[in-house]
Amino acid sequence: MVSQPLHRSDPAPRRGARALAALVLAVVAVVLAGCGGEDPARSAVSGTELRVYSSMPLEGPDRQAALDVLRGERIALAEAGGRVGDYRVRLVSLDAATKEADRWDPAQISENARTAAKDPAAVAYVGEFHTGSSAISVPLLNEAGILQVSPIDSAMALTQRTLSVPDSPGKYYPKAEDYGRTFKRLVPGDQTQAAALLDYMRRQGVRRLMVLSDEDPTGLGYAMTLRNHARRWGIAVAGREDVDPHQRDPRDLIEKIEEARADAVFYGGAAHEGAIRLWQDLSVAAPTVKLFAPGSLVDGPFIDAIGAAGGATYVTRPFVGLRSYPEPAARFVRAYVKRHGTRPTTEALYGYEAMSAILAAIEDAAEQAGEQPLDRADVVRAFRALRREGTVLGDYEFRANGDTTLHRYGAYRVIGGELRYVHRLDA
Repeated sequence: MVSQPLHRSDPAPRRGARALAALVLAVVAVVLAGCGGEDPARSAVSGTELRVYSSMPLEGPDRQAALDVLRGERIALAEAGGRVGDYRVRLVSLDAATKEADRWDPAQISENARTAAKDPAAVAYVGEFHTGSSAISVPLLNEAGILQVSPIDSAMALTQRTLSVPDSPGKYYPKAEDYGRTFKRLVPGDQTQAAALLDYMRRQGVRRLMVLSDEDPTGLGYAMTLRNHARRWGIAVAGREDVDPHQRDPRDLIEKIEEARADAVFYGGAAHEGAIRLWQDLSVAAPTVKLFAPGSLVDGPFIDAIGAAGGATYVTRPFVGLRSYPEPAARFVRAYVKRHGTRPTTEALYGYEAMSAILAAIEDAAEQAGEQPLDRADVVRAFRALRREGTVLGDYEFRANGDTTLHRYGAYRVIGGELRYVHRLDA
């Protein structure tokens, strides 16, 4: 069965994806250069008010899903009465997007992380939303010893070594000796998504795969992983090619795909003009070729841009249909509908669980601290040790590198100009 379409806002003009990726790398370089060389921030919290920061893109095409993450956080905090023991917990919402960009902005994310890092009452930070964008905030928050929980960011380099990002993941943790790894995420990483993609391809009868990428580190990471593991899934990699972001006529690349006798193409890079033209022209020149991509690429503006090529598009996302989650998720949906009068997007579950887990860690840390002031490092340690049972996402815990033990991924298709959930994948 195909689900109802995902909620999304009206598409907005896209900032050049290559330019955005370049800006991310530039901001990360500045952040990393600025880390270190100072005494570790005081991590003891004075007073009885604790603050949890939330950094979500509340402008642009992802506004509704990001807003639902925030709403999930608010519901979890409200159900706890806004308190953990003797502490009052306050949620501070920061916009990770700007009106000028009309989508998430690397400089704004940097500012958000710095704001949290400077707040002596800050003990946790929920963010980021987009794949790879946490690379900006993780070093800043690690420098301050603040727990960071991403509901959605699946970028591989944040938790494990990948050749596409030199010195990963250690480069993101400048104060690892003092605080360890302060970043955790609720969705499986892209290494798991690669397995889900291969499962999806196998179910669709793919035998020969052409792997495409550009200079985007996420896309390069996918390309390497798929090439290394495709054979285990009965799929031969027919070739690997680069997509030129500025190429307006992809005929040469299409000829290479046809000469390789590929029955499917994977592309995991940025959503620039070159990728859009390839998607459009390939679906016409070779209509039987299936086009696979991660959900981080296929957002509302991309779907609108590729038009009829959406019919040949197969997508993986780290979510399944709302009805496929455990019973606690159904209770959350009812609470959400009662409060907001409409059903949530799946992302809301992850905002709810992010806050719920943070509150549980604060409770455990406060109990361990006893009469001593609560310390940020105590919260980080308590979060690492969590064994979450009976949650809206199911039972899970965290691996030492920050990854979740959850491994669900969903298969999606573009139907009627909307991304719709089809079925669960093995990953």
